[in-house]
Amino acid sequence: MVEYAFSTYSNTQHFKANLQADYADMQFRDVQTINSQLAYISIMGIEEASYQLINVEKAWRIDQGSLKRLSEEEVSMYQAMGNQDRYIDWQSEENHLKMVMTLPVFSQDTHALGIAEINKQAIAQLVAHQSDSFLNIINTEGTVLFNDGDTIDGQLAKKIMDDHTATGMIKGTDQQSYVYTQSEYNNWFYVMRLAPKEVSAAMGSFRISLIGIAAFLVALLAFLAYRIARIATSPINRISDVLKSKQVGEKVEVNQVISEINQILSHNQVLSGEMDRQKPELASLFLLNLFRGCIAEKDIPTKVQHFGYQVSEHDHFRVMLIQIDDLGNRDPINGDVFLLALQNLVAEIIPDTLRLQPIMFRQDIQGTLLKFPNEIRQSDIFDYCQKIRKAAKDYLKIKISIGVSDNYQSLHLTKEAVKNAEESLRYRLNLGEEVIIFFDDIATRFDKSAVIQYPTDAETIFLDAMRSGDLALINETYAQVVQQIIHDNKNPMTIESAFFQLINNIIRLGQLLGADYTSLEKSRKVYQQVLNQNHLFKIEQSIYDELVLPIVETIQIKTDREIRSLSDKIVVLIHQQYDQDLSLDKVAEQLHYNANYLSNVFKKEMTVTFADYLQNYRLKIAKKWLEETEMTIKEIATRLKYTNSQNFIRFFKKKEQVTPGEYRKKFS
Repeated sequence: MVEYAFSTYSNTQHFKANLQADYADMQFRDVQTINSQLAYISIMGIEEASYQLINVEKAWRIDQGSLKRLSEEEVSMYQAMGNQDRYIDWQSEENHLKMVMTLPVFSQDTHALGIAEINKQAIAQLVAHQSDSFLNIINTEGTVLFNDGDTIDGQLAKKIMDDHTATGMIKGTDQQSYVYTQSEYNNWFYVMRLAPKEVSAAMGSFRISLIGIAAFLVALLAFLAYRIARIATSPINRISDVLKSKQVGEKVEVNQVISEINQILSHNQVLSGEMDRQKPELASLFLLNLFRGCIAEKDIPTKVQHFGYQVSEHDHFRVMLIQIDDLGNRDPINGDVFLLALQNLVAEIIPDTLRLQPIMFRQDIQGTLLKFPNEIRQSDIFDYCQKIRKAAKDYLKIKISIGVSDNYQSLHLTKEAVKNAEESLRYRLNLGEEVIIFFDDIATRFDKSAVIQYPTDAETIFLDAMRSGDLALINETYAQVVQQIIHDNKNPMTIESAFFQLINNIIRLGQLLGADYTSLEKSRKVYQQVLNQNHLFKIEQSIYDELVLPIVETIQIKTDREIRSLSDKIVVLIHQQYDQDLSLDKVAEQLHYNANYLSNVFKKEMTVTFADYLQNYRLKIAKKWLEETEMTIKEIATRLKYTNSQNFIRFFKKKEQVTPGEYRKKFS
């Protein structure tokens, strides 16, 4: 992922533009953008790793958020790193694993380097399962890049590399068994050691499993034999009963009777099988409709009995909803698979006497209707929730939060209980990830926190920062607004409303400042994410990335374009009116702008003041007249609006080191 991120970034226009920038030409905004890219690479990569970008040609480096100039020795060192046969090189350092990548990828010349330094302790946490685990990573040259304690014997490493198989097991001189596999990506070898105690334990479990499977198969065969015998004799017994029921003398067509009975039995078996197959799906549909309040109260007891649920009028109920907080860097498209796995976990952990069938309530939520013969203590339900959360983390490697409704005694109130459980989950905005929240604990907060508390003063400072385009100030003030919204509002609904108000005000500012339509259109996506997302960090990041940054960038582009246009207009007026009594105030009057604003715009774009540019242009005209015309020095000074010829002569000599007369003699 680190290699992919560096490769992608090296193909962007921004990266190619920065390759041409010298240390002195690098702007704060460019450094911030590169830091953002390195931060994105760190998110895609491994925690506790540092990332650097080195421009070898222009002798600068960005490391830990700051721009640094490279010395000649450092430039030579980095050039040597880049002049390798391969575009990516891994080096094992004392405490970290270093990746050096030539950028752009596959370029013949070393323009830049991307460097990632991955802490070996972080790698150990990813790959080590126990404190006494053994793992070695060996590259294609036989160098051990990583070990989590012991290092494999050199002869054994050579034997593994000479084996020419991608996966295998080999015995070492210490009589230990080593399992190895070769990566298709970079041909590295990953070597693990099997301890005899672990092998013995695994074999013991395998034997017990085999015995259990054999016993199950024997029982299954006996049951099938019994069922087949019953099915085989059933038609004969039925025919016998039919024949006995006929009156004496009545004609019986035995073959026809047998045929009709067989058809009836065949259809009955098909229908029974179909009902058995569809019963779990129908039960799930029933519970889903119950959660949504789509079943009439009078029909609920009949349907509950139809699906075999034992429910009495004395039972107590609660709705338990599970939502996934973090899939562990997996593709969100696989979320429904993990919800199904959570459904199975709930079925295993909570006895079926204390629940109805678990279902997938929504695309991102798993739901279970809990039932108890008496009102159960909240602590007992909490214990079950803790077991489910721990199993999800240990076996599925995902993080979940659980919301539990209040207690109720009539199933037709299930829809209201579902809303309460969903409201409990929404409190993750206040509490964070991996929480278990009971509606009983948060219900008392609603009346006290119904009024929206909005940080108007902090927002004003933030919007002013957006107008200025200062990214550092924007980051700081935006974080203060978000923190104050969370601190002052205790109810998730008021937090959402405050975020909506912030989004509206950002969009309004963008419209006033002339942001383009595509930037503002993203607000629809942001609104939807605030509604559907219970992760505070993701909501905060979404507003910033999808709305704040695009608006600031488009406003800055428009501002730069206006500045260039104004500067060009001022230059044209100077070239047209240099021989008139011209001043910045008169230019401002002609262009209908404030003089101070024009002064700042001109200085920013042209890097000189208006007065200096006017004087320099008049000097250029004076030199041209001295070279090409017979005008006297006094006439030239008058035409160029100098108060007297002596002031003109002093200015000319200061700039050209000679007087106007001496300058003219050079061309006579």
